[in-house]
Amino acid sequence: MHAESERIVRAYFAAVNETRLDDLIALFAPEASLHFPMSDPIVGREAIGQFYANVLQFYPERFDDVRRLFFSREGDVAAEIHFEGTTRTGRRVVFDAVDLFTIRDGQIQKLQIFYDSARVLEMIGTLPKG
Repeated sequence: MHAESERIVRAYFAAVNETRLDDLIALFAPEASLHFPMSDPIVGREAIGQFYANVLQFYPERFDDVRRLFFSREGDVAAEIHFEGTTRTGRRVVFDAVDLFTIRDGQIQKLQIFYDSARVLEMIGTLPKG
């Protein structure tokens, strides 16, 4: 169970880092939910895909460095990451985050992303719209 969950999480970060949107979206269940700081939950694979398309355009240069992974008995995963990126307006953004993945039946059912949103707002001035 842990091996499959780890494979999915590593595939998620590889798709984000390599700007492979189709591969990224395929990891989510059709009715998955994404919980992102300072926004309402984003529900459904299509809506999540639109959100990530905007985020990946907002940060043309980005890298999520996975520092540690933690696994639950059910196969859910907490990922400690260090993000470094540059916005399309040239602003440098650096922060640490924790991503909580709920994984069932080989797909991401729920992803909760936590970071210091006030600090990020100071760096970029606004959040990318989803």
